Amino acid sequence: LATFCERMSQKLSIDVSPAPSPEEAVTNADVIVTITNARDPVVKGEWLSQGAHINAAGSNSLIRKELDNDAIRKSDIITVDSREQAQLECGDLLVAAERGTVNWETIAELGDVVSGKTPGRTSDSQVTLFESQGLAIQDVATAMKLYELARDQNLGQEIDIF
Repeated sequence: LATFCERMSQKLSIDVSPAPSPEEAVTNADVIVTITNARDPVVKGEWLSQGAHINAAGSNSLIRKELDNDAIRKSDIITVDSREQAQLECGDLLVAAERGTVNWETIAELGDVVSGKTPGRTSDSQVTLFESQGLAIQDVATAMKLYELARDQNLGQEIDIF
């Protein structure tokens, strides 16, 4: 952890230091990112501040859970890559849905939020949660957009791979 913080401090030219505990890392944070293989929650709802945003990407199995039920309950807006995919593998939301904390129909899909079809945050005090299961098609679309931008700006080098 200390080595990682030192490397990131140098790379980003900002002070990166380890938090003494998960609670201290989350309390008063505007953005929380999790990508673990934890079986037990690493983020508790009682630690979340108003207006916090959570990107949770590690809970991709029924036996994995990064957020406790209170964190899910405190989330005013929950967004997923794909509702269908999340219903298959998002441990955080599967357990919450089973307990009646969330209703799958109220969970937004990322594409709908980005396109404006579904509203995202409407108040600075709302807690927002993005549960990412990862969809290859989104990765391909992003890569294509980056390729087009690089080509249009004459960045990088074309390589003939076929």
